[in-house]
Amino acid sequence: MHWNYPYGSNNGSNFGGKPQEPNSAPSKPKNELVANRQQNQAGIWNGGSIVLASSPLSFPTAEWRSPTFDLRPDLPYLSQGDESSTPVYRSKTGDWGSLWVLIEGLNEQFGSWYGFSAITVKMQEFSSPIDPTLIRSTTNPVDITSQFAVDLSQPVARQQQATQLQLKATNDVDPIRYWQVRLYFSWNIVATVPIQLRIQSAYF
Repeated sequence: MHWNYPYGSNNGSNFGGKPQEPNSAPSKPKNELVANRQQNQAGIWNGGSIVLASSPLSFPTAEWRSPTFDLRPDLPYLSQGDESSTPVYRSKTGDWGSLWVLIEGLNEQFGSWYGFSAITVKMQEFSSPIDPTLIRSTTNPVDITSQFAVDLSQPVARQQQATQLQLKATNDVDPIRYWQVRLYFSWNIVATVPIQLRIQSAYF
């Protein structure tokens, strides 16, 4: 089973989309995975491709957030609060799956800078054992900047264009129920135009 963009996922402070008004009540597409979570087989969350725009120009930053995943949809479910979690079902191999995030645009120029220029990237996990509306940070931000280096001595056709992250909940063998990942980007530069990275994401 396959579901695209459940419940306005890929939200964050800088992701190229229009922020949702706090008191608005947008119509949400029916999520068959949520409606039939205990009858479904292994599925995929498709986060699509979005543009992550940095701001301001001086020492810009950006943030990407995954939706809140329900890693134990086999357990009885009762929605608590206004938000629902996105269920991810165990694969036929018995693995709980991975969140895959591909960040591209590292070797592209934005004004006088490249996407990877003076970049720092940190990853942080949020979770809750009982309620998707009560997730809290359960790890300190981890520096993963080393995965974003580009060797400009290589011909352009051979340069690293993107980095691919495979992310799993800390307790992967028997994962926490509700889980979210946030990526924090910062550049130690004074830019002339916004740096815009493209992010593809999926959970399977």
